[in-house]
Amino acid sequence: AVVSTQSGHYGRGIQILFEPFTMFITRGSEGLKKYTYPECKEVSAVFQTTKRCSTVCMSQNGEVIAVCDGEKTRVYNIRADKVILELDRPRTMLVALSPYNTHVITWKQYVVDENTPANTPNVEVWSISEPQDTPVYSYVKRSQVQWELLWTEDEKYCARLCNAEVQFFLNNDFTKVESRIQRDKIGGVFVPPGTNPYHVALYVPSIKGSHAFVQLYCYGAFEKTAAIANRSFAKVDSVDIKFNKTGKYGIIMAANDVDKSGTSYYGQTLLYFISTRGESNQIILDKNGPVYSAQWNPSRDEFIILYGFMPCKAAVYNTKCDVIHNFGENHYNEILFNPQGNMVGLCGFGNLRGKMKFYDTTTKKMLSEFTASDTTYFEWAPSGDIFITGTLSPRLRQDNEFKIWNVKGKILHHHRVDKDVQLWQLKWVNSPTVLPAPPIPAPLTSKEIAAAKPQAYRPPSSRSGGPQATRKLIDHGSNLPNVNDGVYKPHSGNQVSKQALKNQRKRENRAANKATDAATTDSKDFQAAVVDEREKKLKNLKKKKVPTATLR
Repeated sequence: AVVSTQSGHYGRGIQILFEPFTMFITRGSEGLKKYTYPECKEVSAVFQTTKRCSTVCMSQNGEVIAVCDGEKTRVYNIRADKVILELDRPRTMLVALSPYNTHVITWKQYVVDENTPANTPNVEVWSISEPQDTPVYSYVKRSQVQWELLWTEDEKYCARLCNAEVQFFLNNDFTKVESRIQRDKIGGVFVPPGTNPYHVALYVPSIKGSHAFVQLYCYGAFEKTAAIANRSFAKVDSVDIKFNKTGKYGIIMAANDVDKSGTSYYGQTLLYFISTRGESNQIILDKNGPVYSAQWNPSRDEFIILYGFMPCKAAVYNTKCDVIHNFGENHYNEILFNPQGNMVGLCGFGNLRGKMKFYDTTTKKMLSEFTASDTTYFEWAPSGDIFITGTLSPRLRQDNEFKIWNVKGKILHHHRVDKDVQLWQLKWVNSPTVLPAPPIPAPLTSKEIAAAKPQAYRPPSSRSGGPQATRKLIDHGSNLPNVNDGVYKPHSGNQVSKQALKNQRKRENRAANKATDAATTDSKDFQAAVVDEREKKLKNLKKKKVPTATLR
């Protein structure tokens, strides 16, 4: 790496580490392109193409890239800028590379037609280190779930899921199976990182009402009773396991597609902790709702979980499943550690507004807070101090673009493609090794944090400027009518139209008629009241049988 003491990414004279070969690639409707950083200029590359690429895969060390352009599948050496393997496989849809770039795996759609008989292998393993005209291994895999081979970090062992059996190969010798795991049904196999002793995790789904379970084995001892750790589930539809960098600890995410309690539309997810020491505990969450993400810190034995109904909670856990820090509640759905693990971003992308907050993983202090609207992709650069965001298709088909930011929220580069061009994928070229941790910028002060918080609505009358003067709706100097008291009154000195005078007379006559009618009604009511009074007296006298002569 090269050290630069110039202005730096944060606008002041601090040292920033640059990778001499920092590059990133874009894949879209115009083909595959390569850009350099910090120039952010498009440069020519041997793998560059103007055709639509169906799939692209980059190796872990950033030296090799596999590309299928619809005609052939080629493997390139990025550093040397040359083709190292070319395959006549135009229908390739998925590509994977082994950890040491010795083999490439291709997957194409399984079909049966006149030219392709049944049980024709659709997954092929090709040797890159020793190219051959035929694949070194092939098999049938109809679905895309765990279609590829799973290697250990040193490529000593390789695992393949085959229906109710897991097959293991030694030193990439695919002519014979080294060992097997056989069960009535196997839903998934997981190979944790790390070297000797090697471990394998197995997920067995529910069969005929029995419990599903996850078992962790030490390689070679695959008997049911030899499991190091075991965790069972009453009802689960899918299981995913995320191991830390050393492979000693793992988080089991057991998900149900349907939440029987009816509280969540997205189903239910339960979290469990598993370790090579035999621990198997449930992670207790103090807020109901879905689990959006759970990620390990690359440099520490701690992990962050986003859980609960929006706004969700963000908490840091240790390997004892205890909460050691709480980031509070906000609208997040992704946890993004930089490769060195000294900074983390809590972000809300997709259907959220794109808010991002970055923290120092040691002090847990906030470094910055800003928004990247319409973001559908995020990736840290290998240097760990900058990152790239993108608005990609097919999530958003309009205004596709990518931006390069620093942790403080400054946009270092912004590129927007043409309206008729779609952008599908962004990818930094990986570094061969983890670069030194970048310097951490100064955290936000209490005033900056308070200013960044959304303020409650205050009506104009309670603001510092005081109530604003009421705006007059009628300008009496204009020709508009004066309707303050509900009756038309022409402005003095202004000429009134004949129709306005006619309407005024009608209103006056109508008002006069109403007044006359009211007076007539009052007189009639008085006379009727007098008559009624006399009739009442006569009735009373008749009851007393008084002669009528006396009434005169």
